[in-house]
Amino acid sequence: MNKAQVYFVSALIFALLVTVFALQNPESIGINFLVWRFQEISKVLVILASTAIGALVVIFLGIWWQFKKFMYVRQLEGEIRELKNRLDEVSIKEGKEKMEECGEEMSKK
Repeated sequence: MNKAQVYFVSALIFALLVTVFALQNPESIGINFLVWRFQEISKVLVILASTAIGALVVIFLGIWWQFKKFMYVRQLEGEIRELKNRLDEVSIKEGKEKMEECGEEMSKK
């Protein structure tokens, strides 16, 4: 199994465990969050909603990380192109100088 398959199977197992845990705790609870108050809300909904929000946060962080990595690779590719161009310019300049030196030596003989 490759890395992606291992992550997928792990995520499925985790989702199954969370679902079993949520279904074994069906009581109603009250929740206070900042200025919101929820009375008599199912613990199953709280657990599943918390898990879903956590998964979304992980997905968005992964997308952000991939975007940053993509931008860094583009920056490095630009630097590589610039360095190759500078190397070509230096090589051409050195080639011309060597040809001139050879031409001078030939004319002396």
